[in-house]
Parts: sequence; structure tokens; C-alpha cells
Amino acid sequence: MGAYQGGYRELEEIFGERMRREDPAGTGASVSPASAEEVALVAEVADRHGLPLSLRGAGTVFGPSEPSAGLSLRFEQMKRLAVQRSGEHLVELEPGMPWVELEDHLHTEGESLRVYPTSAPRSTVGGWLARDGLGVGSYEYGWLSENVDSVEVVLPGGARRVATGEELGLIVGAEGATGIIVGATLRLREASQDQPFAATFDDPAGLPRAIQGLAAERLPLWHLGLAHPALALSGGPDGGYVLFGTHAGERGGRVEANLEQTISRHGGRLLASAEAYRSWGARFFPVGLTGDLPSPASAVVPVPGLEGALPRLAKETSHLAVQGSVARGGEVLLISFRIGAGRRLETPEEADREALLRVAQEAGGGEYLVGLRRFEVHPLREELLQLKQEVDPKGILQTPR
Repeated sequence: MGAYQGGYRELEEIFGERMRREDPAGTGASVSPASAEEVALVAEVADRHGLPLSLRGAGTVFGPSEPSAGLSLRFEQMKRLAVQRSGEHLVELEPGMPWVELEDHLHTEGESLRVYPTSAPRSTVGGWLARDGLGVGSYEYGWLSENVDSVEVVLPGGARRVATGEELGLIVGAEGATGIIVGATLRLREASQDQPFAATFDDPAGLPRAIQGLAAERLPLWHLGLAHPALALSGGPDGGYVLFGTHAGERGGRVEANLEQTISRHGGRLLASAEAYRSWGARFFPVGLTGDLPSPASAVVPVPGLEGALPRLAKETSHLAVQGSVARGGEVLLISFRIGAGRRLETPEEADREALLRVAQEAGGGEYLVGLRRFEVHPLREELLQLKQEVDPKGILQTPR
């Protein structure tokens, strides 16, 4: 621990109040760099003193971070961005930028994100890049990693490098194991007047059939999601499953007509515009709430498997609120929260997680693997381990356990 103290003193001299001790024993600390150059400086000091480095996100997945031995990096001061004005629709940005703040800024520039997490009101760009995942917009654009043009990372010792192409697959989703992400270039779409829609289904079997029908119609949908009964908790339709999303067509046009025909053919009923906007606004629920966030249980189910999975979840785990995001690959990310006293959403118990996973597996799906857990069954696993050894032979970069 003596070597740690030497590193901490050196960083305190450099960063002043932006460096702070986080536990009484003085073995854990955090620092808030303001640029990639400062992150490189921290990495150089950490490497010289053998000081473990970890990344600190917004706590939207696992809750607030606990102090631990070593140094954690906070990125709240790294929020710069620049929209490229020629060629492809791109934005260059730093990891501390919150997703909702980024989307609001892009709209003023006539641009929009292709995908963002359902935790967007609180989560940051760097946190989701570190884990990868599915979210809002994945019906058209898939995983976050499919929409990244490049990333810049800092390595132990302070070296910086820019990754593009196939190398991105060893950095995005690696949770900092192969480098500290200090910048990224994301692909954008033109900002448009996305038209929200929502439909309710009394029979849950009709919802997955409607999803398959919409896919067969090849309607220009950007996002497609489902919920039950989470929307009811936030003031939405009280009862039945809700299918909601956005499309690029004008109201009253071909898209709207085909939506209504497909949904009604499978037992659904389109909701009025006000309800559609309310459902769309609830896509972040419960992340939009104040206070500590519950940590959801999650699993992935193929669309056809929903026909059996949704009734089983309603029967076996009626105390869970379930939301889902449909991805272009035909999988549905289901996240759930426990409905507690006063209809407050809480972190699911272990039995709830086991039940959700069991239902998902029997429906042809399984765990929602993101971050390093995804590499346990990933074809690039050996390449990732090799790169980790090359860039971090001392094991400075720490990852979530």
C-alpha cells in the first residue's frame, strides 16, 4: 500500500481538489481529469506506482460504486463534442457526456443519435461504450457497437491510440480491460419528426405476432418496444401489454395505415395520440425518477419465443414490471423490476432473476451478455486476452467483478 500512497500524493499535487480519498484507510481514491491528456498523465503515474485503475460510470447498471483499493477515474468534466459538417453524419465526443444531453444538443444541429440506452437520462457515453448493448433505436440500428466509427483509448503508461474497424470489437464492450476510452466518434442519423405510436393487447400472444407482422411489412420503424405493467405505473394504459415505438411516416399516410391493419389483425388496438406520446415518454422509466435506481434483471428472448414467455412471466412473476426493446436481429431485450410497496420499483430478488432467465431459456433465449461477460462466449475471446496482455502486462486496468 506504500506505493499507492506515493502515487496518491503525486496526483494530489497535480489535480488538487479533483483528486480525493474515498475510504478511511486511504487505500481507495478517485480523480476527475478534464482531458485525454490528463487521463494519459494519470495512467503514467498509475503505471509507475503499480496503482490499479478502474472506471467509474453513472451507476445506472449496478448502482453506486463502493470505494475500493486503487484509483477510479471520474469523467464528469470530459463532456466536449463536435458534429462533423461534411461527409457522413458523425459526432466526436468525450466519455462524460450524458446521452440525453447529447441528443438534445444534436437536435439543435439537425442530427440525432442512432441508438441510446433506456438509462439515457442518467448514463454517460463512456459507460455504455464500455459495456455495449441494445436500447432505444436498436430496431433499426442494432447494437451500440454497430454504430461506432472509432474510439480513442489511453493505455497504462500514458500511450494513446485510435481504434477503428475490427479492432473496435476488442475495445467497445471490454469494460476498460483493453484501454480507457477517452473519446469516440459515433454515426448519426438526420433528425426527423419521428411519430410515436402505441397499441394495447389484452391477449399477450398477439403482441409477438404483431411484431413479426410489422417486420414482414418492412415498415420504417426506428424503435419498437413493449411494456407490462411498467407503463401503468407511470400513468400509462392500465392493463394489457403495450407495444410502442416511432416511425418516420406522416400521420394518416401508408405507414400509419399499415400499422393499424397489422396490429388489429393480431388483436391489438392502436391508442390515441396522447397515449402514444405518453408511452413513448415512458421509455426511460424508471431511470427518469429521482433518488437511487434499482438494478434490473435482464434476459434476451427471440421474438417468436415471446408468445410463450410473456404469459409465463405474467403468471409466475406477476410482481415484476417488464419492459422490452426489439432489436433488428430478431431478439428482444427484456428488463424487469420488482413492484414493491406503494407500487415503487425495486431491485429484483435473486429468485426473480432466476425465474426470468429460466423463462427466457425455455423460450429459446438466455442471458443478456454485455461487457466482458459477452466475451466468455465470443469468437474474439482469445484475441481480447492477447491484447489485454500486450497493452497491460502489469494488470493495472481493473474491470467490474
